[in-house]
Amino acid sequence: MALSIPIPPLAEQERIVSYLEDKTSKIDAYVAEKEKEIQLLQELKQKTIADAVTKGLNPDVKMKDSGISWIGMIPEHWETKRIASMFTGKVNANSDFGYKHAFKFNYGTLVPKNEVGDTEEYRDVYVKYSVIREGDILINGLNLNYDFISQRVAIAPSDGIITSAYVVARPRTGTNAHYYTYLFKTMDSMKLFHGMGTGIRLTLSFDELKKQLVIVPSQDEQRAIVAYIDEKCQKIDTLMTELQAEIDYMKEYKQRLIADCVTGQVNVQNETT
Repeated sequence: MALSIPIPPLAEQERIVSYLEDKTSKIDAYVAEKEKEIQLLQELKQKTIADAVTKGLNPDVKMKDSGISWIGMIPEHWETKRIASMFTGKVNANSDFGYKHAFKFNYGTLVPKNEVGDTEEYRDVYVKYSVIREGDILINGLNLNYDFISQRVAIAPSDGIITSAYVVARPRTGTNAHYYTYLFKTMDSMKLFHGMGTGIRLTLSFDELKKQLVIVPSQDEQRAIVAYIDEKCQKIDTLMTELQAEIDYMKEYKQRLIADCVTGQVNVQNETT
């Protein structure tokens, strides 16, 4: 079956092309500017988290050397401890198939895994998954030498299961999971986990993680730092969401403009550039 398409005169085609080049270049420049703003906000967010979790909220506090190269100076009254003293990596397998739905990583968060069909179809796989508890910190320590982009740290929003390939750091009593999630996310943004992996593919295990030193503010300070970061990041996330909505709208507008112009819905002779 032959397909017929409208073909305007060559002179009109040239006017349409010229018009679209002008309009789309302006749209592209606008989108690029907004994408740069998002990148700057993302950097601000990372700096806000890093400064708060490693330096605290009091700019006038007396400082000391933490003895941890990537952190440097910390408030004098803070401590340093091995991760092993604050977290355990011992978790049980879902051997009784008590949990029938799993989590997966999604850019620094845990979300339900996409599952289709009857739950029994997953039994042989899910009985080998690790049972996690709300507040556990998960680290994707796979293929550290191949991927320098993914956000590898997330906190479990509820009890459930996840593949045993991931590191589970379960907070011991008195350990603020949300504070250390932010600290580990800072380590991730600095790609510090990449130096801890072992083997050809650089895979991180809890046995490697537990050897690392981390800082320990008082519990009151940890809670205050978490509240501060939550508030600041919520505002930044809102701004980024608004900017992304603008970007999405302009990209859709660009496609619609092109379609309207090439199909004659817009008379470019009556439009000004």
